[in-house]
Amino acid sequence: MKRLHLIYIVGLLLCMTSCIEPPLHLPGQDLEVLFPQVETDLSVVWDHEVDLQSEWYYGWDLKDDSLWGSLGYPTPLRFEVRRYYKGEDLYAKHDNVDAFTTSTNKFRRYFQFGYYDMLFYSDIDSKDGTQVLVMNETLDSITATTTGTRGISRSILDKSRSANDSTGAIGLLNQPEIFYGAYPENIYISRDLSDYEYDPLENVYIKHLEATLRPLVYIYLVQFILYNNEDGKIKGINGNAALSSMASSTNVNTGHTSYRPALVYFNTRMKKDIMVKGKKSDIIGGKLTTFGLCDNEPFTRSGALYTGSRSNLKNYLYYDLIWSNNQVQTYEFDVTDQCLSQAHGGILTVWIDCSTLTPPDPGETGSGSLFIPTVEDYDEVFWEIEI
Repeated sequence: MKRLHLIYIVGLLLCMTSCIEPPLHLPGQDLEVLFPQVETDLSVVWDHEVDLQSEWYYGWDLKDDSLWGSLGYPTPLRFEVRRYYKGEDLYAKHDNVDAFTTSTNKFRRYFQFGYYDMLFYSDIDSKDGTQVLVMNETLDSITATTTGTRGISRSILDKSRSANDSTGAIGLLNQPEIFYGAYPENIYISRDLSDYEYDPLENVYIKHLEATLRPLVYIYLVQFILYNNEDGKIKGINGNAALSSMASSTNVNTGHTSYRPALVYFNTRMKKDIMVKGKKSDIIGGKLTTFGLCDNEPFTRSGALYTGSRSNLKNYLYYDLIWSNNQVQTYEFDVTDQCLSQAHGGILTVWIDCSTLTPPDPGETGSGSLFIPTVEDYDEVFWEIEI
C-alpha cells in the first residue's frame, strides 16, 4: 500500500562544526588562539510515515489548504539561537545569554574555551501574520504557551476541571504555530588539538557536534463521519470544535509539556455525500495543532507512545451540529484512547450515527453552541503565564 509522507516530522539534524585557524605547533598540544570560531550547519531529516490512504476519509482539497495550510510540517526558514557560556564549570548556572537570529542554515560565531549550553528553536510562521505563540523566557528555560480565545460554556469547562481537581483546566486556548527546538548541553570547546579534525583543503581544524531539533507542536487531523443522515436532520455545522485535556504549554528546552490541561479550539468544515466504506456519509474535518498531551515527553525516533502521568484526565472532542430546524446542539466524544496511542499527533476519528442523536429541546430559544455562550453561561478565563 502506498504511504504518503505528509504528516510527521521526526526532527532537524543540527551539525555544528568548530573552525579554528591551525596554530604553529604539533597536534596534541594546546591551542594558542583566544577566540575560536564555531560554524553551524542546519539540515532537515524526515523518517516517519503515516498511512493516510486507508485512515483519512476527509481528504484535503484546495479550500482546506487555503484555510489551514498543508497537511505536512513546514520547513523552517529562520532560527533563534541562545548561547549560555559556563566557563570551565560544567555545573555552572546560566548568568548571561547571547541571543541572535539566523536566516541561513550556516553561520559562524566566536566562542571562548570552556562549556556552553545552546538553545535553538525555529521561527514562528503564522499564516495570517498574527502570532498566538507566547515565549516566556528566563536564563534557565523558555516556556511556550498561547493566547486565549473565545468564551466557553461553564458546564463544559467545569466538566474538564473535574477530570483532575488539582490541575483544573485553565480555559480555551488558540492553536500554537508549528516550531522545532533543540537544547544541546555541555558543549566543550577544548584547547586540545586531539579534539579536532584537520581539514587540509580549508586549512582549519574542525570539531563536529550534533544535536536534534524536534517538533514541539504536533498535528492532529480530526474527522467526524456522519452516517444515517439521509433524511437531512443534520443540515450543517458552524465550524466550532475543541479538544480537551491537552497541555497548556511546553518547555522549549526539554520538550516536556505542562501538567496543566486546556481546551484547544479549532475550526472545521463539512463535505457532503462522501463514500466511506461503501456508505454515503457527510464528513466534518479539520486540522488541530497542539503542544500534545499533559506531562508528556517529546517525540523520539523510538516511538510516539505516551509516557507521562495523566492521572484521570480524559480527552473529549466537542463539536456543534446544526439541525434542520436551525437549532445548534453541542456534542462530545471520548477520544482518550486514540490520543494515548498517538501521543505526538495523528488522526482522530469520530463515527456519528445520526439516527441515534438526541435533538435539541424544541422549546429552547437562542443558540446552544458551546463556543458562543450567553452572558449567564460565560466563564471568565485566567491564563497561566510564567515569567
